[in-house]
Amino acid sequence: MKFHPKKQLGQNFLKVPEIAKKIVSYADIKEDDTILEIGPGLGILTDELVKTGAQIFAIEKDFELVEKLKRNVGEPKNLKIVHQDALWFDHSTIEGNYKVVANIPYNITSPLIRKFIEGDNKPELMVMMVQKEVAERITAKPGDSNRGFLTLIVEFYADSEILFEVSRNEFYPVPKVDSAVIKISIKKKLPEDIEPEFFFKIVKAGFAAKRRQVHNSLSATLRLEKDLVLKILKEAKIDPMLRAEDLTLEQWFSLSKVLTNEMPRG
Repeated sequence: MKFHPKKQLGQNFLKVPEIAKKIVSYADIKEDDTILEIGPGLGILTDELVKTGAQIFAIEKDFELVEKLKRNVGEPKNLKIVHQDALWFDHSTIEGNYKVVANIPYNITSPLIRKFIEGDNKPELMVMMVQKEVAERITAKPGDSNRGFLTLIVEFYADSEILFEVSRNEFYPVPKVDSAVIKISIKKKLPEDIEPEFFFKIVKAGFAAKRRQVHNSLSATLRLEKDLVLKILKEAKIDPMLRAEDLTLEQWFSLSKVLTNEMPRG
């Protein structure tokens, strides 16, 4: 029976095995690795992952696709198919280091990335196909209008890069956007003098009114007097005329440290 992709689940299936092979090659997979694949779909990437000999956990929400995947890939010893929503999957149960290698459904990309890089049991590496615009947002450098809150979340915990782009025509059904494969390498060490919860409160405030200058956005969102905000920015050595997208990660660190002493933590 022919499978009909479900639009509400963001199902667009890669058609080209060569692209799946390329994705796997960038993940540098060894036989003793543990790999988590999100949304295996019809199994074109799963099949290439299984060939590496690594232990593969394929997380699929759609039961109809679970059955289809079993028929397409079979049930080799190094593959475990898990019928579950990836956003609800408890990745803390994975023992030891692991990597995420996947063609991510577009509609869950941001929350899924945050789930893994902000959680306690982080992967050592993520190689994923995502919407091209999201890839550009994740990897945007200071001064790029694509730079936003998600950029800083990824930048805080990891190093990221776009590996290659993939045309929309390589999928069935053809989506309205092109894709890109990104690599997110988790940092082994985070700054000890930065508290993530407070830091991201400041970053979120800075990006709350993205087109405004950073002093206006911080003042309005954090409810601080403008004179105080200007004093804080001067102490952090940040030009108040800059927008949030212009600031480097190090400048956000500096701003967070100064603000720690200037505002309540509640």
